[in-house]
Amino acid sequence: MVPDRLPEALWEVITLFPPGALQFEVGIQTFNPEVERLISRRQNHERLDDNLHWLREQSGIHVHADLIAGLSGETVASFAAGFERLVAMGPQEIQLGILKRLRGTPIGRHDAEWRMVYNPHPSYEILQNRLLDFATVQSLRRFSRFWDLYSNSGHFLESLPWIWKRTDGSSGSPFARFQFFCAWLNERGVKTSGIALTRQYELLWEYIVTVSAGDPAEFGPVLSRDYQRSGRSDLPGWLPAGGCVRLNAKKAREPGMPVRQARHWERVAPAPRTADGANPGTPMLSK
Repeated sequence: MVPDRLPEALWEVITLFPPGALQFEVGIQTFNPEVERLISRRQNHERLDDNLHWLREQSGIHVHADLIAGLSGETVASFAAGFERLVAMGPQEIQLGILKRLRGTPIGRHDAEWRMVYNPHPSYEILQNRLLDFATVQSLRRFSRFWDLYSNSGHFLESLPWIWKRTDGSSGSPFARFQFFCAWLNERGVKTSGIALTRQYELLWEYIVTVSAGDPAEFGPVLSRDYQRSGRSDLPGWLPAGGCVRLNAKKAREPGMPVRQARHWERVAPAPRTADGANPGTPMLSK
C-alpha cells in the first residue's frame, strides 16, 4: 500500500473483511522531507497519518509498516523521530529495515556524495555512510532485530510499553528507551536470534525490575498475561506468584488468521487524537 493513497471507494469494501483477513504492507521508509527529496519520494504526511489512523481505528486490517535506516541524509535523530511518529500511529508491526544496495537500483547514485559503504555479500546491507558510522549502523541493526523479537512477534502486547514507561507512570521516548534496553541485552552477551521465548520473558522481567525500577507487584500480572498468551499454561518461578494472573481461556482467532497476526489482535487502537488532530502519546494496550 502506498501510505498516503487510500481511495475512499475502498473504505467500505475494506470494512467488510473480518479482522486480520487482510494485511497491508505500508511502505513509509522515512518521514524526513529532505531524505524524501534525495530519494525522489513524495509523501503527504498529513494524509498518511489520517490513513493509518483510519485503518487502525475503523478497520480490521493488520498493518505492517516499514522504516529504513541508512538512507541518504537520514541521521539517527531523524530516524528516531520517524520511528516514534510511527509508534504513535499504532500499526501492529513496524519493520525496521537496513538499507540494501541491489544491482541497478537508483540509490547507487548517492554512493560517492554520501560515502555509502555496503557489504559486498548478500544481503548487501549498508555498513556505514557519511552520517552513520559502522558502530551506529550495527546498533541500529541490533535495535531492528530485538524490536522484531519483542514487538513484531506479538508475544509482549502488554509488557512492551513498560520498556519506555517512566517510574511516575508517564511515557518516555520509545526509541531512546528501547535502544537502552538493546544495549543492556548486548552487554549481557544476548544474541539477536536463537533466544528461547521463556528466556525472552525472563530477560524483560529482569530489566524492568532491576534496571528500570519497575514495580514487581504491578509488572508481574502484566508479564504473566503475556507469558500465558504465548501458549504456556505454567508460570515461571521468577515471577511473584502472589501477584500473577492465570488466564482461564485463550482468545479464539478468526478462522484462517495467521498465528503471528492473531497475537496482535488484542492491541487496541492508538490513543485518540486531540481536537487539533495531534496524537498525545504512544498507543495503549488492552488488558
